[in-house]
Amino acid sequence: MLFTIPLFFSLAFTLAGCGRKANEADCELIIDRNVEVQMKAMHIDDAPTIAKKQDELRAQMKDDLKDCEGRRVTDKMMGCVRNAQTGDEITECLR
Repeated sequence: MLFTIPLFFSLAFTLAGCGRKANEADCELIIDRNVEVQMKAMHIDDAPTIAKKQDELRAQMKDDLKDCEGRRVTDKMMGCVRNAQTGDEITECLR
């Protein structure tokens, strides 16, 4: 299975100067939502399978998660990520 996580760590969360610093939970949410929407697009709705893939990807992206922490996010941005239905929507949330 190929997962394309938006390059949110290098996209530079474009809202410089506003919002708050992203914490570990914010960064994990972005990865988890990407995994969830991509698996659902492949018609995989099994919660334990999705959770396992989320855990695997978070472990693989451990260093990237650390780079994400401290970037600027807003509550609106994170709410958008929570409600996004596709990877492209998540990418748009982070711009």
